[in-house]
Amino acid sequence: MRLSPALSVTLVGAAATFVGCSRSNAGAEPAPQASTPPPPAAPAPTTPPNALPMPSASVDAVVNPANLPPYDGPTGSVEGTVFVKGAESPDVPDLDFHACPAALDTYRKLFRAGPPREDGQRPLADAVVVVTGYSGYYVPEKAPSQLVVISATCAYLQRTLALTFGQRLDVLNDSKLSFAPYLQGSGDVTVMIAPPERHGEAVKIYPTRAAYFGLRDRLQTFVHGDVLVLRHPLHAVTDLQGHFRIDGVPVGKLSVGAKLVPIQAEATKDVVVRANVVENVDLVLTYAPKPPVPAARNAKRPQIW
Repeated sequence: MRLSPALSVTLVGAAATFVGCSRSNAGAEPAPQASTPPPPAAPAPTTPPNALPMPSASVDAVVNPANLPPYDGPTGSVEGTVFVKGAESPDVPDLDFHACPAALDTYRKLFRAGPPREDGQRPLADAVVVVTGYSGYYVPEKAPSQLVVISATCAYLQRTLALTFGQRLDVLNDSKLSFAPYLQGSGDVTVMIAPPERHGEAVKIYPTRAAYFGLRDRLQTFVHGDVLVLRHPLHAVTDLQGHFRIDGVPVGKLSVGAKLVPIQAEATKDVVVRANVVENVDLVLTYAPKPPVPAARNAKRPQIW
């Protein structure tokens, strides 16, 4: 049984008194003194999830280069809508949809936006949203991989994918066509086939650095998406209604940012996150077209957070 410090002191004092009263007993053994408990051991460093073909120390050097402790305090959530204002989304030229006309709804336009509100702003799909601005600790990723599905309409549900460095991307295929997804700019020349209607295992893609990659396909060339591999897990991608939500956000004054790669637009807002509270943050991006449209797709590689 482990004794409290106060109880240890009391018992040690009582033992000393007892020994003092028993000096006449020859050969009496002195009562043992209570030892000071050793200091608690320092917590072992937290290793982030690593599904990549590299040492975990290499992943840790990117997501936690200062060897900071993981955050273990109270958290809240950030939720909101990303809107876009400005010109309408133009068509992307030179895409061939004859193999699957249903994919037109996802890939025909430079970006996807909903109907305008009274102020002209439209909910923006596929924008990546991140929470930044914390210091003194790091927030570890929890999942080693992300699963995405090519739908029956031959399209990913989101044209932007956001991963944390160390995660693997798994791709399943619900369509009737075969797909061969890859990350443009990754240097990987391996051809991996996602068979139709999930007749096979998921294609596994391993981003080997925190960077921007184009999501392309060697068989279905109409596919064009964006993959952002980030250094932290506080990110989300907006749905067709422009909505996002990020849970597990540390409390305090932080920053919320949104970006859409195809239009090279971003916006940020400050937010004070409170424990067990959902903070609402709406952001507005501006689309200012720069003709010709292909230049927007082939511009210099975007910077990530």
